[in-house]
Amino acid sequence: MPARPLWLFATLWSLRQYPTAKREWTWERKFRAIRDAGFDGVFSPPRPELSQRGDLRYLAVTSLSPGMDLAAPFRAAKDLGAVAIDIQLGDYDSPLADMLDLARTLAGVSRDVGLPFAIETHRDTFTETPEATVALARAFQRRTRSRLPLCLDHSHFAIVRHLAPGTFWERLREPEELLAAATQFHLRPFNGHHCQIPVLDARGRRTPEYRDWLGYAASLLQHLRAQPTAEPVLAVPEIGHAAPSYGLSCFSDTWADVSAVERDLRALWRANASSPSTP
Repeated sequence: MPARPLWLFATLWSLRQYPTAKREWTWERKFRAIRDAGFDGVFSPPRPELSQRGDLRYLAVTSLSPGMDLAAPFRAAKDLGAVAIDIQLGDYDSPLADMLDLARTLAGVSRDVGLPFAIETHRDTFTETPEATVALARAFQRRTRSRLPLCLDHSHFAIVRHLAPGTFWERLREPEELLAAATQFHLRPFNGHHCQIPVLDARGRRTPEYRDWLGYAASLLQHLRAQPTAEPVLAVPEIGHAAPSYGLSCFSDTWADVSAVERDLRALWRANASSPSTP
């Protein structure tokens, strides 16, 4: 079986109002920085500027609720050459029955447009907790006899549980059905109290909190490497800069943090290539 590739997508959120709102980089400079940092592609809602990205791949994202035009973002993303689309579904208090109907409709739109989709686990959406996500996934499985594709962002689940360092992978690998259904991943460094933590300190060294997170990332990537498939892993080191800002005033440089995560994830993936558990 061919080696499974890891495709890393830089979110344009990392470069929103970067380095400042008044001195924000041009689109050309942003795409050049993403390419120079070693990323495979860009993660963003569909927007015309993405046509300037050159050879970078594109992973789309949008938010959808009942009553919205569900096909429009799929078509816009498809026209821009997206490889897949990530969906933030409904609101935290949306009824399960409505979200099930919406997910089933999205599956149909995905087939019609020819663009794979995944439901993201995200704060202030229906899937902000493990319990709600499991309920939706199981209802979808019962109704359609197929898995609901997921984009796992474990940072939100980690703060719901207030997980302790050293337990991230042990706790977040369960329930197994969610991990098995994941076709996309958001790999924002987190701990049990903050869904985004600093990667580098003022001296450019990796922070202790980030090193704790790297243990989780290593275990996740090893798990994904060992799966019997050649399908690419679609992953976003989703570190936000501004509007909304997930960082605190004491955080270091956003783009330096993102670039460090990209390098570390590549190194972990290469290390797993020689692991005895890898097919």
